[in-house]
Amino acid sequence: MLINCIKCGSKATITSRKDLDPKLSQLYCACKNTDCGHTFVMDLSFKHTICPPATDRRALLLGLINTMPTTERNELLKQLATS
Repeated sequence: MLINCIKCGSKATITSRKDLDPKLSQLYCACKNTDCGHTFVMDLSFKHTICPPATDRRALLLGLINTMPTTERNELLKQLATS
């Protein structure tokens, strides 16, 4: 992955990465422009989820189904079997 050097605007490469947290990393970067040669550190952070992973949706559904009264759960399972 290439990013822009904040000093000259040329492309810079990520030379290494230090994970501080599952949602935060420090990226060590070097500008590819030999006249610039700037090396710097940038932060990469997680902002928010756009679409949750399928595993999260399954866990949510199972949790909801398991809290339903047995009669309602059985009725739902019958409806799902016929659809």
